[in-house]
Amino acid sequence: MIVQLDEVSFGYSSHLILNHANVSLKKGSVVGLLGLNGIGKTTTMRLIANILTPTKGTIRRNFTQLGYLPEERGLYRKMTVSNYLAFVAALDGGRGGLAKSLVRDWISRFGLDIYAASRIDTLSKGNQQKVQLAATLMGKPDLLLWDEPFSGLDALNQELLMEVLQDARHQGVTVLLSTHRLDDLETLADETFILAQKHFHPYRRPDQPASYVVTSQDQQVTVNAADLSSFITKEIREGRAIQQVRPQSDLSEVFRRLVAPDSAPSEEVR
Repeated sequence: MIVQLDEVSFGYSSHLILNHANVSLKKGSVVGLLGLNGIGKTTTMRLIANILTPTKGTIRRNFTQLGYLPEERGLYRKMTVSNYLAFVAALDGGRGGLAKSLVRDWISRFGLDIYAASRIDTLSKGNQQKVQLAATLMGKPDLLLWDEPFSGLDALNQELLMEVLQDARHQGVTVLLSTHRLDDLETLADETFILAQKHFHPYRRPDQPASYVVTSQDQQVTVNAADLSSFITKEIREGRAIQQVRPQSDLSEVFRRLVAPDSAPSEEVR
């Protein structure tokens, strides 16, 4: 395990967030974290990052380099993109030609070449998000904590981020991913937990349908499940708006079950 929470409790004043909670992250896995707003997903990441200290229990950490993307942006907005990423590389121990190479590589990978000399405060929200994502990867981390990484990204950049995440997985990086996009987690995550009632509940995904029916502005097409992501990306690139995808994943029933007072902490949710 790269991270393990054992009987961890934490709260703010009289508001308890975690209560003797247990969860572990396997090395080289992508782990999804789902939950209602304000339930404690960000707090969990801050505990893992050692920004917060549990009031009870222990957190065992077996990683050397951490990349943390907070939900709120923490950029130095007056710096240029290249200078900011070089600064982050230096903090992570990168110097000289190595740091410059890392900056060039990640600027190119995230499609930020034309913005390299631009100040961060002149960029769109989506491009600022890409700068912050690139910053988490500068130190070649073995653990990534990404809190709502898709925030501010359009459909094409969401697809790009999914590719970057897949590459990280293939390189043995562990990723804890907090998002409201369940469909992406069903594609990307090796396992997913739902945080509710101050505990982590394993989420067992339902059987995936063999195909989906995609309705756009001028057609209705049946698409194999494996081709769904690339098909939607192609439709958007060609200027066709996606109106509906059936069947759709729906978390509402899952959350209703988990917030019910008689729901046991160990209950597996499907």
